[in-house]
Amino acid sequence: MSRHSKNATATTHFTYHEREAAGHGTLKRRFGRDSQLAFGVCCLCLASTHARSPLVSPGGFVYCKECIYANLLAQKRSIQDNTAAYERFCETQRRREQDQTLAQEKQTLQKALDAAEGSVSTAIGSPQDAKTRATLKLQEKVDRATDDDKRQAMKKTSFWIPDCTPTQETKVDKPDTKTRDPMSLEEMKLKHLMPVKFEWDATTEKQPKVLCAVTKKEISHHRAVLLRPSGQVVLESCLKDMVLPTMTCPVTGLKLRKKDIVHLQAGGTGFSAHSTVEAKKYRPTMT
Repeated sequence: MSRHSKNATATTHFTYHEREAAGHGTLKRRFGRDSQLAFGVCCLCLASTHARSPLVSPGGFVYCKECIYANLLAQKRSIQDNTAAYERFCETQRRREQDQTLAQEKQTLQKALDAAEGSVSTAIGSPQDAKTRATLKLQEKVDRATDDDKRQAMKKTSFWIPDCTPTQETKVDKPDTKTRDPMSLEEMKLKHLMPVKFEWDATTEKQPKVLCAVTKKEISHHRAVLLRPSGQVVLESCLKDMVLPTMTCPVTGLKLRKKDIVHLQAGGTGFSAHSTVEAKKYRPTMT
């Protein structure tokens, strides 16, 4: 039957509008320039680090001093709590294993005592009495085994009975005892943070921009590096022409080593060739 204006549910398939309204299919959204992180902005509070004592991680991410200190402190507190919970879990497991071992030893000892008592009574009493006692003990073992089987079967079927209610054992994994970079998740300690001296363009009325310490050009989405001994930030083009040939800072003249050159994360743009501008959320499809 064809679709009519007053009977819009007669077809056997869903239209595009119906699939979108039902919330099925992969959801895609494209980021604009405003959704990208600018250069010289804290990766935690997303605010400019102008006059806020910026620090750089070994991965090249910029943070405010108070933000990264608070983050590392929160990580240490979380590590302490997780370590204490793991120790309590290990102690509980150790006690449970000890209880099981004691129960097994007690059961083995009880069996040995029963066997010794039976042998003594057999030697003292008449053969008829010994046969009767052996029959009774065998019947008790059979009844006990039958009761155990019934109890196990009841645990599987009658889970609402308090004695048969299954319990879920919470397993606590061994926690990670290392503090990490919030962005790259690499191991990072407080001593690994490096101070940086950004040169800001104060002539702009809006948010101040970071300038190259040598060329005085604005650094927005360009590749830049940090010279760790001096804390200066220069463009990679200046690095190739002015730093690597002499391995000295072009601003302060300090000697540099290869590990003193830290590549900073570039600012984001709205172009897919430079930044990740599309996000996907996978949802069930409707056929």
